[in-house]
Amino acid sequence: MPGHFTFYTRQLEGNLAFFDEQEARHAITALRYTAGQAIHFTDGFGNRYTGNIEKISKNGFTAAVVSVQSDENLPELQLAVGLLKHADRLEWMVEKCTELGVKKLWLMQTTNAIKNRINEERLQRIAVSALKQSHGCRLPHIRLISFNEVLNQPAESRLICHCQSGDELLSASSADLKGDCLVLIGPEGDFTAQEIERAHAAGFRNLSLGSAVLRTETAAMAVAAAYVVHH
Repeated sequence: MPGHFTFYTRQLEGNLAFFDEQEARHAITALRYTAGQAIHFTDGFGNRYTGNIEKISKNGFTAAVVSVQSDENLPELQLAVGLLKHADRLEWMVEKCTELGVKKLWLMQTTNAIKNRINEERLQRIAVSALKQSHGCRLPHIRLISFNEVLNQPAESRLICHCQSGDELLSASSADLKGDCLVLIGPEGDFTAQEIERAHAAGFRNLSLGSAVLRTETAAMAVAAAYVVHH
């Protein structure tokens, strides 16, 4: 008998939700859901749906929407993270950012970032899997972005984490780590002095994560977790 599982689709037309072959393999083949049974799902935009399964085919299935609830308290955190060299660490970060409800995950091309491309399709699959597993309703927007472009992204609170000496204006427990917030986190090798200077000139303030030198993905999780706690 099916328990409580969350499924994912962005194909909704009126009162009907359409699920693809992959979701059908999970729901119908593996979990043995049948027509007439209730199902829980999300569109990744902050909406949680309940519905009843109607038509099942080898290519997918449909469900009639019974109710929808929009989460108005989702985090408004944007993380701009220096592109990681190791794919497994990048994928782990994407998974955890999804579980913590990060709104946007910008993967930055910086001076010290070795890689210059990502497998967007694979990262999207990992994010969807994490969304379903955690019963979340926010799928982060993931995109490769230049350092110049990220400096122009709007946010009420704009912060930067780096390992170089300087005035620590804020801590992770600060009230500034709330609301519409954009945090820059350097790559392996950190931001250059010139990049930090440019971020300050663009209105970013320093954010301290303590005295330890954290890996890039660890710093991202520290910021995301602190944001959730204070949200």
